[in-house]
Amino acid sequence: MTLMRYNTFNPWRDFDRLFGVSDEARAWKPAIDIAETDESYILTGDLPGLSQKDIEVRVEDGSLTIRGERKAEDSVDRPRFRHLERRHGKFRRTFRLPSDVNEDKVGASYEHGVLVVTLPKQEPAETARIITIH
Repeated sequence: MTLMRYNTFNPWRDFDRLFGVSDEARAWKPAIDIAETDESYILTGDLPGLSQKDIEVRVEDGSLTIRGERKAEDSVDRPRFRHLERRHGKFRRTFRLPSDVNEDKVGASYEHGVLVVTLPKQEPAETARIITIH
């Protein structure tokens, strides 16, 4: 039986180094889906491996920001990895909110690695009215 040496050549990593692509450009950005119902907008994000305390959801000035950090495994018994695809590190996603979102009633839940942010819509403004001039 012949043993073959593992080839650590990674063309994308080497390409990034050659052209100066920063770690931030390759940073982990969780996937986010956005849905709309008659009553609200719903953002659903996959954040596997995080606990609730690792995630911050903030609404201010017409924006929703989701940020957090997934830490790398830090165990002494950890095997030496030959290939890594799961990203770790800090992330931040910011979304501009539609004008009809009621920012005071935004809610979030997190279960089984899935974050759900509910953005209720405001009641529609009154229809135009005629003002009598005196």
